[in-house]
Amino acid sequence: MPFLATTGRFVAYWLALPVLALLQLLQRRTRRSMLVWGPDPVISNKYWSAAMKQAGWDSRTLMKTYYPAINRREDFDVYFEDLASCIRPRRFAAAIAPLFAHLYVVRHAAVAHIPISGGPLGRTPIWRFEAHLLRLAGVRTVVLPYGADGFMYSMIPDLTVRHALMLSYPGAGRDEAQVARRVRYWTRHADAMVLGFVSEGMGRWEVVQGSKACIDVDQWKAKPDYPATNGTNGTVQILHAPNHRGAKGTEFLIHAVAQLKEEGLAIELILAEKRQNEELRELMQHGDILADQLVLPGYGMAAIEGMASGLPVISNLELDAYTRIFRRYSFLDECPIIAASPETIKRNLRILIRNPSLRRELGRAGRTYVEKYHSYATAQYLFGAIYRKLLDGEDVDLMNLFHPLKSPYGRGMPRVKHPLVENRLPPDYPLQC
Repeated sequence: MPFLATTGRFVAYWLALPVLALLQLLQRRTRRSMLVWGPDPVISNKYWSAAMKQAGWDSRTLMKTYYPAINRREDFDVYFEDLASCIRPRRFAAAIAPLFAHLYVVRHAAVAHIPISGGPLGRTPIWRFEAHLLRLAGVRTVVLPYGADGFMYSMIPDLTVRHALMLSYPGAGRDEAQVARRVRYWTRHADAMVLGFVSEGMGRWEVVQGSKACIDVDQWKAKPDYPATNGTNGTVQILHAPNHRGAKGTEFLIHAVAQLKEEGLAIELILAEKRQNEELRELMQHGDILADQLVLPGYGMAAIEGMASGLPVISNLELDAYTRIFRRYSFLDECPIIAASPETIKRNLRILIRNPSLRRELGRAGRTYVEKYHSYATAQYLFGAIYRKLLDGEDVDLMNLFHPLKSPYGRGMPRVKHPLVENRLPPDYPLQC
């Protein structure tokens, strides 16, 4: 039965291909203005879509599913199963739901924002035709890699990063050939690609940004006060939110905290695993330090949420091969995250624990940084520039969109002030150790 079901699905998609091509041609001259985001349930899609709605666009998220441990169904607008709800039996409906989702995009979207794994047809037998079908219908594509969609393990230069990914996502190593095919496909056919910390195999990009995530800064309030506790006169609370411990390097954080406790420092480590956003938001109001990721390079959504809450943040910004481009051509040097790795986490934690004034300084700078570079305004600037180029044909310099010397956006606001130099404290910074 599984073989027959798979064969039937394969035949159904190939039979549908000429029909899709004809429908795309018929839709080509239809004026559409909707923005569609998906289909992988990455929470950034929700925020990007909301940001563009705020700017006056008709914007929808279209998802194949959602992650109940960290998302709610209402986080996203439309699901594949909603579009195929009239089909019976349900098993057949689920098998061909991507066709309905693709037709939804073609009918409504001016721009489809997708990961490297593709849009609704990305995991179907006709995935190689998706870019051509969308272009035939006049739909523009913006590719936004987020991690698992684009990691090609054999091309990652740092073996510890490879190892950490295999600890959390072992199957992706076996599927690398499939990932590589899609990386090559969308690198060739996407209308625009935004470069983030995930860069393996990408032969081109239009925008250099590092972390392209944004949040609703109004939902994440800055801490109202910063206790003067320093591990000797009271307990310092460290928050860590690992959905996948191996990739985050959680064991190194746990070990460092245990060693600092043996030194006599009063520390409470909170492992906020698989929590909804509302729970994390509350925890961050009472925490003192957020530790994000120690092995994977860059910083993730938890770090952005921590900075928005006014917490000092630690993350792995020590790998120069991953970060240098974002210092020279984007805004990473304004970022107040303290760089740390498994080898330096203990020292950096001790510094932050013993220096409440530094925690306050970095926490306030972090809030300013998020307001400047990870807010709805940032997303509107980013995607607005892309749409002016793709939809209106304007001569927009996307490659230098966030260049620290050229960007009208970055230079139009005060530089984020903090004491770090390339995310490290200078040797002459006064510290209580």
